[in-house]
Amino acid sequence: MSAAAATALALGTAGCTIDLRDWRPGAEPEPTPSAAPVDAAPIVAAALDALAEAPAVQVEGQLADANGQPRPTTLTVTNSGATSGTIQVDDSEVRVIAVDDHLFVSSDDSYWLSQSVYNPDTDSYADNWVRVTPTLLGVDPGAVLAPADLAEILRGIAPAEGEAEAVEEDLDGTPAYRINLEGGKIWISVEEPYRLLRMQIESLAPAEDAQVTTRAALNLTQPSTEDIEAVYDSLAATVEDDLKGSRDSTIQVQWDGDLDMSCQTGGACTVTGTVRDASTNATGATRVRMDATFSNAELGEKKCDDIATLEAGKTVELSCSVDYALAPSANPQSYEISGEGLLSTRAMTGDGLDALKTAVEEQREATLAAAEGGSSASPEASPAAGADAGD
Repeated sequence: MSAAAATALALGTAGCTIDLRDWRPGAEPEPTPSAAPVDAAPIVAAALDALAEAPAVQVEGQLADANGQPRPTTLTVTNSGATSGTIQVDDSEVRVIAVDDHLFVSSDDSYWLSQSVYNPDTDSYADNWVRVTPTLLGVDPGAVLAPADLAEILRGIAPAEGEAEAVEEDLDGTPAYRINLEGGKIWISVEEPYRLLRMQIESLAPAEDAQVTTRAALNLTQPSTEDIEAVYDSLAATVEDDLKGSRDSTIQVQWDGDLDMSCQTGGACTVTGTVRDASTNATGATRVRMDATFSNAELGEKKCDDIATLEAGKTVELSCSVDYALAPSANPQSYEISGEGLLSTRAMTGDGLDALKTAVEEQREATLAAAEGGSSASPEASPAAGADAGD
């Protein structure tokens, strides 16, 4: 079993022409023959320079799934990579957030039943926040849609001086230049300052890592400062109120062998188990938790738990104890005590959650500084939240 289905798309295969006309976020632009074409290179360069300096971008249109089927998408992505929005998968709305390189989704049972995710707590994923890999979602919004990163990707496929023309068209009632790229096309406003209005890209992937690629047909707008504030307010509220019990699908976990349970005279009982990474090529770490229950018809139930960090490709031991505290007796009696240990994952716990709250505020400050004309540089990534945190 694998933790997530691969989503890399085979695009641009030799001898195959990909038609993106049905992959458009709006009506097909109407050409304007009266406008003379101009050299595209300086227009593209100016538009991408402006995009790179933008504090945030909102995209609306379609992204592909692993099978190349379009998914209606609305996302706001800031210059720090912080993301909030939705992706429609079949009949399920998938809420998406990203903060500090942590990607979370929340959706219903129908969505999770369609995903290749196998963990002991998968039945708890529905309507909960779950940390996922970009491969599972099919896109890493912070890596490909953050303004500076998107600008860098598009520069890599943009035409050089004299290689392409900018042709004026009517784009949903707005005059725009259409420019063909290597593997797609973009539309840029005719009036200066030039702004990127739409893109249709056959293979949208991080400039330095093409493991996750997707086809994209998206309209782009720059959100207002008030809208950016609202995005960060929503992210802060979600981190504060909803992520403490969030689950983690980034690593597939399971018990390595049977649990070991023992009870001593007097009623002290311990359960121990080893958890292993059952994924294929997983990276990073996740928090694993055991909730153990001991029970006897006369003595009742007692519970304990333990939590630890499991690194990809390794194992970790979980152990906890209870004590029935049976008093010494002249006539000792034996009790049969049964026990079980339930395994689950936790994406954010303890100090890791506090670190994520701090990251939201640091990224907010950086984005708003860019919106007000200050530096648009993204803040440094904070240490991996949750890697060594307590519950």
